[in-house]
Amino acid sequence: MKRATLLALNAARAQGRALVRALDVECGEEMLIDPASDHSPLGQAARAALRADASTNATIDGRQWFLTVYNVPWEIVIVGAVHIAQALAGLAAASGYRVRIIDPRMAYATEERFPGMRLIRSWPDEALAAEPLTARSTLVVLAHDPKLDDAALATALRSSAGYIGALGSTRTHARRLTRLKALGFSARELERIHGPVGLAIGARSPSEIAIAVLAELVKLRHRRPHIAGLVLAAGMSSRMGRNKLTALLAGKPMLRHVVEAALASRLDCVTVVTGHDAAAVRGALEGLPVGFLHNPDYAAGLSTSLRAGVAGCESDGLMVLLGDMPGITPELIDRGIAAFDPAAGRAICVATAHGQRGHPVLWGRQFFCELERLTGDTGARGLIGAHADLVCEITTGDAGPLTDIDTPEALAAYSF
Repeated sequence: MKRATLLALNAARAQGRALVRALDVECGEEMLIDPASDHSPLGQAARAALRADASTNATIDGRQWFLTVYNVPWEIVIVGAVHIAQALAGLAAASGYRVRIIDPRMAYATEERFPGMRLIRSWPDEALAAEPLTARSTLVVLAHDPKLDDAALATALRSSAGYIGALGSTRTHARRLTRLKALGFSARELERIHGPVGLAIGARSPSEIAIAVLAELVKLRHRRPHIAGLVLAAGMSSRMGRNKLTALLAGKPMLRHVVEAALASRLDCVTVVTGHDAAAVRGALEGLPVGFLHNPDYAAGLSTSLRAGVAGCESDGLMVLLGDMPGITPELIDRGIAAFDPAAGRAICVATAHGQRGHPVLWGRQFFCELERLTGDTGARGLIGAHADLVCEITTGDAGPLTDIDTPEALAAYSF
């Protein structure tokens, strides 16, 4: 690696910017790529590697490149320069996290108490506005002062922060949630706050509490997310003239093909939303280990089924499938699950074919509140566009993600 490259990488790391080093494996030429601004074919390959958070090979215009990802480091943002913060800051730094400590109280935020640490002596909302939290950020509020803690939590709840934690007893946390609810946050949004923060290991001293907090972060960072499947099967099939979901394809109901694919995948559970002709839909799935959720407002559009499914979901992610798309395979579903990593910027995983986005779509829990606010029959396409930086496309060579069967002609012409 050239010295200039190393210096540039160190500068980018200090600024919290992600870069990718591209090395021509034949001639040794190297260059640094900013995936956020480079839209060339090599830049697009670098952006895909960054989203995967993994170095990889790429062939561009006949040249072989090795792309090394230098992602933004994980960070812990501590609000409140208290005794626990002293212990937590040291443990986090030793574990490879970037650390910033926010506290406007000069008596607490001192170099003597936090040697070598980055101190920001301003109000949390101002500090977090100047340097916003990202999906690779953890916010831990320790001040035990509502003026500081609530301001930080409110800002974090409006961000893509990967983890939000707050110190305090169960009673303290309940009062905190009441105050934040008065600021307009919904119960679903407030579920993002881990409180009391840290694993329940009986910690008492500042050092023990710091260990409990860091242990919870490590556990959440490395555990496999729980992904639920939601199959929408409530529509009226107006263009088909009859219930298309119970129409036979290769000897079985169309809907059954979709649900069997979901059950054969790595989804942890599968729920089917019924509406129109609910009894026939349930009959088409007889014997399959799925849950059912009835949507009485199905005539108001697709969004009502999405809202019904999201409202009862406690999973880390929700894979949404349409009951009239029998070309969806377990392999495609599993590819979406494997790619899902909100902390790495892959919080929405959408299947694509021939340059177009289709289904299924895997949504991270952070979008559930927005999904619950959808109206009409347009689905969630607008949300995907609004969060383009968090979208990961799962490309396939067949038309399965785009093919829904709406008419008798389409049904007659369809073949696996």
